[in-house]
Amino acid sequence: MAEKTIGFVGIGRMGGPMAGRLLDAGHTLCVYDTQAEATKALVARGARLAKSPAEVASAADIVLMSLPTPDIVKAVALGPDGIIAGNRASIVIDLSTSGPGAAKLVAEGFKSRKLTLVDAPVSGGVKGAVKRYARGHGSCPKATTRQSSRS
Repeated sequence: MAEKTIGFVGIGRMGGPMAGRLLDAGHTLCVYDTQAEATKALVARGARLAKSPAEVASAADIVLMSLPTPDIVKAVALGPDGIIAGNRASIVIDLSTSGPGAAKLVAEGFKSRKLTLVDAPVSGGVKGAVKRYARGHGSCPKATTRQSSRS
């Protein structure tokens, strides 16, 4: 089976270190951030730079989001050039602390595209992301955990 590509949207103070760990582990990575400067170090290490969240979702099997507010999460996930407009990803993991209301809205919006949302907010802050002790706890449909364990 071919290696899966991982997408990462939100390469800021939390997302940057986490995306870097994926490269460290040898994963193929496609990245996007509204601040192009944030992606430069990852692109220099081999990550592919996308022009939009939709392009990330068209290049990757799984997309992770690390974004600062619920409104940004909703726009990146469901907006016209958002993840929902991509054509490849099947699982989106939201590492943001966006709350159950935003998670429910995004999960419902994803249904038409058969995208599954894993709501997995990360704790530990920027220090945890940099020092490798940030922790996440996920919530998703049971079928998603079975699907990803077979991959």
